[in-house]
Amino acid sequence: MRKLKHKVISLTLIPFNLAIMSTSALSAEVPCNVQLEFDSNSKGSVANYVLSLQLKNTTGRQVIGASVLYGDANNYQLGNAMLICSNGLKNEVSPGSYGSCTGVLQKVDGAFMNAFGSEKWTEIVNTQLEKLNAVKKCEILGFSY
Repeated sequence: MRKLKHKVISLTLIPFNLAIMSTSALSAEVPCNVQLEFDSNSKGSVANYVLSLQLKNTTGRQVIGASVLYGDANNYQLGNAMLICSNGLKNEVSPGSYGSCTGVLQKVDGAFMNAFGSEKWTEIVNTQLEKLNAVKKCEILGFSY
C-alpha cells in the first residue's frame, strides 16, 4: 500500500482597492497656502484653516482627492493632509483639466470662546494663522480616483 503525501499550500491574501489611491510616477511640487475661513455652529463662531492648491490632472482618470505633504519656502515639512478636489461643479477633476483641492487642517470653534472669552479666542486664531501662513509648497504624493 502506498502512502499519499499531502502538500500544504499557504496562501496569503492582501486586500486592496485599486480605486482608492495611486501614487504618481513623479511626485509633483506645487504652490499652496492656508486661508482662514469663518463659519458658525451651535457653539458659536468657527475659524477653519483651509489648505488649498490648484491641480492640473495629467493622470488620465478623474481625480477626487490628493495626498500631500505641505511645507514652507525652505522645503521644511510642516505636515500632511488628504485634500478633496473639485472642478467647481463636481467633486472631481477630469483628465486634462484643472481644479482646486482643499482640506481643513485645523478648526477653532466657539467652545474656545465660551471657555476663554472672545479676546483669547481671537489671540488663538491669530497665533495659529501666523504659524500656518508659513505654508508655501505642497508635494503631491498620490491621488484618489
